[in-house]
Amino acid sequence: MKILCCGDVEGRFEETFKRVAKIEAANGPFDALFCVGAFFAGDAVTEVPEAPVPTWVLELPAGSAVAAGDSLGPNVTYLGACGVTTVSERAGGSGAKVMSVAFAGGAGSVAGLLDACGAPGFMGCDVFLSSDWPRGCDVGADDAAVASLRDLGVYAHAVGDDRVAEAAVACRPRYHFAGTHGAFWARAPYRNARDPPAHRKSHVTRFVALGQAAKSKDKRRKWLHAVDVDPIPYCALAALAAEPAGCTDSPYVCLGPSVAPTPRMAALAADEARDSAKRKNAPSALRWGDVSGGGKRPRRDEGASTTLFVGGLPPYCDDAKLAETLRAALGDVDLAGARAPPGKGYGFADFGARDDAAKALDRLLAAGLAIDGRRLTVDWGTATAPANAAPQRYPDDARRECWFCLASPGCETHLVAAVKDACYVCQPKGPLVDAHALVVPIAHASTRAGLEPAVRDEMDATADGLAATFRAKLAGAHTVAFERVADTKKGVYHVHRQVIPVPRRGDGDAAKLLADFRDAADRGRFALAPVDGPFLPPADARVFLLDVYDGDSGAKTRLACVQAKDAPDRFAPLHFGRDLLARALGEPHKAHWKACEKSKQDETALCERLKGLISE
Repeated sequence: MKILCCGDVEGRFEETFKRVAKIEAANGPFDALFCVGAFFAGDAVTEVPEAPVPTWVLELPAGSAVAAGDSLGPNVTYLGACGVTTVSERAGGSGAKVMSVAFAGGAGSVAGLLDACGAPGFMGCDVFLSSDWPRGCDVGADDAAVASLRDLGVYAHAVGDDRVAEAAVACRPRYHFAGTHGAFWARAPYRNARDPPAHRKSHVTRFVALGQAAKSKDKRRKWLHAVDVDPIPYCALAALAAEPAGCTDSPYVCLGPSVAPTPRMAALAADEARDSAKRKNAPSALRWGDVSGGGKRPRRDEGASTTLFVGGLPPYCDDAKLAETLRAALGDVDLAGARAPPGKGYGFADFGARDDAAKALDRLLAAGLAIDGRRLTVDWGTATAPANAAPQRYPDDARRECWFCLASPGCETHLVAAVKDACYVCQPKGPLVDAHALVVPIAHASTRAGLEPAVRDEMDATADGLAATFRAKLAGAHTVAFERVADTKKGVYHVHRQVIPVPRRGDGDAAKLLADFRDAADRGRFALAPVDGPFLPPADARVFLLDVYDGDSGAKTRLACVQAKDAPDRFAPLHFGRDLLARALGEPHKAHWKACEKSKQDETALCERLKGLISE
């Protein structure tokens, strides 16, 4: 499918459409024109002339009453604020190809888009349209290209939207187009998977920023870009996985590969040859529709299903782990494939025939299937999650003893990385990043006031030392450290401080982290105030303490929220610090520690790496 993408039109309809018509006459027909950035000039929706090519518009003035899918003029349609949809070939008809298009405007939540992209079997989208650039897109990019942007007044490290980066990670587009900053930049393609091409079924993303439409003839401000895209359902996997020269890692991945294998993209239920034939004859097989509804994938007839549903998987389970577990229990029954969508807690087992699947179900039920002591459930399934499958939830841990007292039976000492005079350093369960550390006083205390001055000083010094180490050994990483002291449901709390490195992406990053925390606190209706000098809140207070260490200067900025325990005011939620950092790192699904839970073997290996990192 041939498409055109255009930067901010800003009301210059006649000039824009005249140029598009000329390109259409010379190189068409084009199936669609996508307009990113501001489409109208000013704060009102005005009359739009007829477009020479079917045109889709992303951004409208704030407060517009236009609904997604509404016509803005002849051959011009409003996409909506956020979602995933499909666009057909211009020729139409039963044999027309269909392209998947994700989109995110300049404001509002991208939760709907993230949900749509989290469906089992989602293989990414063909095109992602955003008004703004994704924050961090300059990471790993060519220095000369970034420098040339500065000549145009665009400082790539300082622009962009975290929501857009989050959406780009989730929807894995083949092409990502954005406007807003008035400059053209075709970034080097980046990988959407860490595995080498021979071991993955993924594709690369090409990010293209566009200038303001019909405003300049300078090639550095190019505003119209044409591409020819063979949509994912019709493209061979080998072609999708091919990497062009100069390909980089994803700019939105915070640290190197973790010990646990990176989960591969869920494959389609049937083998590739059969899929290719089906795609050619059924172009509507990939129609996600708008996030508010629309076309949905037809469910397979379970009476003829050759797929089993496997529930209760641990978060770290990937395709290979599931396949290994299944084959150990199946014996001579041939398993065609196993798929474990990342972090979903369920998976699928595929078989070549109904009889094989039936025999496998009997054997798996009889075997009492389990992974690392976790019992699994098995039943008939389809190539997608059952309609009544419950969302992933994380129940409270059943333990009632203190997790952090070293003498406690529940203390997992294989996570301890270093022991000092009054405190120790360990890794948490379900670390947010590989170098995530905790600083814990050895003696049990449930408030900061309950700590001896020497213990408080050593905890501060240890956190400061970790931040200095991360800055020195992790490419100038910033560090965020926080404590939250408040009553818990179990009534057992041991003071501890979370210390988390955050990759440096450019000047002003640390200030932006501080601003993000302040903004989030404002939205939560509580305040984070600066702290100067010693910090010793009352014993009966609930406390959220935040330290942000600048990876450039090493300077530490401290903020805190201190409230009486019985105060009616709102307070920092339980996962406030981790939730915000997960979003800042572009991995919002890691906000709960159980979403990052690892096997004991992987926990031990990660802890050994932390020991090596912080050793003198």
